[in-house]
Amino acid sequence: MLLYPEEYDRFAELVRQAVILEVLERVLVLDCARVGQLPVKMQRPLKRLWMKTLGRVQEDLAGCRRELNRCGGKIIAVRQLPDAREVQAKFRGFLYTQFYVNEIIRNECEEILWNYWSGSGKSSRQQSFHEGSH
Repeated sequence: MLLYPEEYDRFAELVRQAVILEVLERVLVLDCARVGQLPVKMQRPLKRLWMKTLGRVQEDLAGCRRELNRCGGKIIAVRQLPDAREVQAKFRGFLYTQFYVNEIIRNECEEILWNYWSGSGKSSRQQSFHEGSH
């Protein structure tokens, strides 16, 4: 029977959060650029909304990375596979590999984005990751 260190669950959750926030950050950058190329009447407010949201995602991601570092963890490598992301992370000298299904990442990103845009008083990490963890 394999026993994980006591803090492993927190480490694994922080890795999951970081993976999801990194994907959301990349998607927002790409989508904002695309909106800038479309003949949209409300382009300026949409771009402002995207940039404000991107800033919040980046803040949450930086906080997540700091927390991961504090608990002794680090993401070593991320590789995109056809249906999932393979993530290698180090914790207390051991290398762990996790797989995150693309569709689940997408659903999590959409939920976080909705929380930002719906005016929820909580940050995305507080709202999505702690109350709705899967």
